[in-house]
Amino acid sequence: MGMLMLTVKLDPARATLEGVRERLALGEDEIDGDFGVVNIDPAQDLYAIMLDEQAAERLSGEPDVKGPYANPQIEPFGPPQRGP
Repeated sequence: MGMLMLTVKLDPARATLEGVRERLALGEDEIDGDFGVVNIDPAQDLYAIMLDEQAAERLSGEPDVKGPYANPQIEPFGPPQRGP
């Protein structure tokens, strides 16, 4: 099963894995603990999380939850080169 990226508006004091699990009623295996809770817009208290597909589908349309969003793997374009 794949993982999907969503965004969620959170109180910064509760922007932890445990806080997200409690707020969204998620099991430990439904959220990617290695990805964590990433603050992507501090002015709006907006955080990115990675959830398994079933949890993401279940939360689709919930208030303050948006997504899923693309999460392409970032890799080098070519070999490292020295400056000019």
